[in-house]
Amino acid sequence: MTDLRATPPPPDNNPASPRSLQSDRYKQIILRCLSYAIPTTLGLVMVVFLAIPAFMPPEFRLNPVSSLSSLNSSTSHVTAQWNIALSIKNPSKLISVKYTHMKLLLTFNGQLRLSRPCLIPTFIQGPHNVTTVRAEALSIIAVVNDLSVKGLVKSLKGSEVTIDVVMMARRRLRLGLWWVPVFDVYASCMGVTFTAPTDGKHGSDWMILGGTLSCTADIFTQLW
Repeated sequence: MTDLRATPPPPDNNPASPRSLQSDRYKQIILRCLSYAIPTTLGLVMVVFLAIPAFMPPEFRLNPVSSLSSLNSSTSHVTAQWNIALSIKNPSKLISVKYTHMKLLLTFNGQLRLSRPCLIPTFIQGPHNVTTVRAEALSIIAVVNDLSVKGLVKSLKGSEVTIDVVMMARRRLRLGLWWVPVFDVYASCMGVTFTAPTDGKHGSDWMILGGTLSCTADIFTQLW
């Protein structure tokens, strides 16, 4: 009597062979890696896409149409109306910017605040656009025995006065349907000189001396 023994199939055709199980395991690992790699890569691309404009500070310039008006200096008080026009340029050619909580502060001699911070409404700026914002500040300063106040009064009774204009704003960058918050921006316009009218007309506005004045902007130094 002859014994018949079953012959096993070749290893390559056996679905339960170690080689087949190892191949399936590699496929699962690759698919799992791809499921994490695709969103991670897209996230990194978006971070890089936003990081470049986030670190590019806007360009600020004081417009020469800024003026000092309604100036009145008495023995007890100094009053003046400051009309500031500030031009802002978006350095990015691709991304829109939203500015919120923007404030302007005017000071004399780096110490004397000329008014409360001026609040500018929220606005959106398109890529590579230039936007001019305007702010009005009223100064009502009591004349006291203080060097800064004495210096301001002396300047206003003369033909020119030099002040500093500093600004702070929060920024958001447009990413699809969302506005992504980035670094706040700060700017300082130092040594802004307003001159009295040369025609001698009483009550005429004082204007900024010279052309448009550049300001120094950064995204790290806090001014308030």
